[in-house]
Amino acid sequence: MISLIYVGYSDYKYIKKSTYQQAENNLDIANEYLNQHFNAVNNQLYLLGETYKYNYNLTEFLLSAQHLLDNETKYLEIGLFTSKGEYYATNYVYNPDADDNRSRAWFSDEMDYDKSFISNLYQSEQTNKWTVAIVRLLKLNNGGSVRIVLELDILGLYDKLSLLKTLMHGYVYAVDTKTGSIVMHPDPSRISTRSVSVTPAVLDSIVSNSMSKNTINYTYQGEDKFSIYGAENQFGWVLLSNSSNTYMTYKALNIGAVSFALFAILMVILISFFISNRIHSKGQVLSGSTRLEDIYVVLSQMASELIHFDNMFFFIHNPYSQEFEEPIQNIRLNENDVFSEVTDDKVNVSKMVNPLIPDILSTQRCVRIPLYNKGNLVGVIYLTNSNLKTLHFMNIFRNYAQSALINMLLTQKIRSEDSMTQLTNKAYLRQQMGTKIKSKTADTYLAMIDLDDFKIINDTNGHLFGDLVIIKTADMLKHYFNHKTVTSRYGGEEFAVLFHADDEDQAYKKLDEFRYGIETMIVSSEDKQCQFTVSIGFVKLRTSVDMTIYDADKALYLAKNNSKNKVYQSIELTN
Repeated sequence: MISLIYVGYSDYKYIKKSTYQQAENNLDIANEYLNQHFNAVNNQLYLLGETYKYNYNLTEFLLSAQHLLDNETKYLEIGLFTSKGEYYATNYVYNPDADDNRSRAWFSDEMDYDKSFISNLYQSEQTNKWTVAIVRLLKLNNGGSVRIVLELDILGLYDKLSLLKTLMHGYVYAVDTKTGSIVMHPDPSRISTRSVSVTPAVLDSIVSNSMSKNTINYTYQGEDKFSIYGAENQFGWVLLSNSSNTYMTYKALNIGAVSFALFAILMVILISFFISNRIHSKGQVLSGSTRLEDIYVVLSQMASELIHFDNMFFFIHNPYSQEFEEPIQNIRLNENDVFSEVTDDKVNVSKMVNPLIPDILSTQRCVRIPLYNKGNLVGVIYLTNSNLKTLHFMNIFRNYAQSALINMLLTQKIRSEDSMTQLTNKAYLRQQMGTKIKSKTADTYLAMIDLDDFKIINDTNGHLFGDLVIIKTADMLKHYFNHKTVTSRYGGEEFAVLFHADDEDQAYKKLDEFRYGIETMIVSSEDKQCQFTVSIGFVKLRTSVDMTIYDADKALYLAKNNSKNKVYQSIELTN
């Protein structure tokens, strides 16, 4: 009995430590996400301010603001508050009442020039949605000043953060340090209400940094909960990641039930304790891993602690290629075949009649572990020639694997996407190039694309119009290249495409069709319009990432130096 009690206590201790680590990882991701958006808004306010300071043209300012609003779903309203007390905003909003404007949540007399002010939470007058405004006080050359206001959609901003889970039921939420009200929460009805966990006394301790640890324990609707908090974002909010103490206890007792069922055999109890100890020690390492190679190694070690098996295959869904990819073994499966085979979310142990993987024999038992995210199949683990008898520990294994994969995919998405164009960024492009070089994927080409005379476009039409040109170029890339192509914004006005073609002629034809599409396209925004061209250099994939980019750049420079608006290929020299 003492051994059984110790087993239950050890399980609870490991689960608690792992859960706290997972909550802290979620906070790191959430803080990084909010800081990225805060910096993006600051950049837009700066550009709008420079646009207005150039000639004090209110119409041009509002056109630029309207274009920005139409292309960014997280923005609700962009406006300009003049020194006369008048307020002009997007969607034809105008309010001449100075007293009314000064009473709005985004106005403050205590503002510094060129330093952003963040309002308290309020409901937007035009959309009735929850918002916070970021305001920039701009000093004009004529001695006057204006305030540029940008309202952020709180629910839209929280959309991706809602994917961060702790123990599948915990979530990330945010509290304003100035008011103590909830700013972000998965339940929209809780927004603007007082937080149960962050009481005024707790908030004072957080602001003064007098708390000895970053954990809050509280009771909500009769359930004991805890929250890990952090305030490392530029919005001035306290971010919290919570979970249920009751659920942690339930998980520990659920594991302990196996030991009680084997009470009559002391040796089996000791083995169960050993296995449980090993699972959670590996799970603790797994909760802090975001690299695929690290996750694969830890999962393989964790599975080997549970059962005997010959090989582990870890397939991850790639929506770009519509395949499930096993990067370690370099195997790809058609997504439709996998969806047909995996029809539920249960761990399956059986002999497969028509296995998708050649290494799986139809005469051997195989464990298939589906991994889901919000009802979507995002991964599948296969353990071949397995002797698994019970699914209890395998379900714990599946929970750890599922949480690790979801956090890895979300981290990758945040870090690999260009926020302006929704294309992938340079880091993701290099990673995909390395994968294809390693797997020796045939007939793969890299094209480097540069907008011709982009500085002239910016100088003539303004930076916001230049942003529109970049966005339209990205849209054309998505139009001309299919979902299996990696389209990236390489930097500034330069793009890159990693694509398949049967030969050099077909590769050239694809790129030239895109070049011609750009040449004949007209980009317009209200009273401004322009046509532009691109220069393209491409090369077949070399033996290294740097060599491939170097050769593609050489071809691009040839195109730029030969009248531009051309497609050039770099020829590989052989001895």
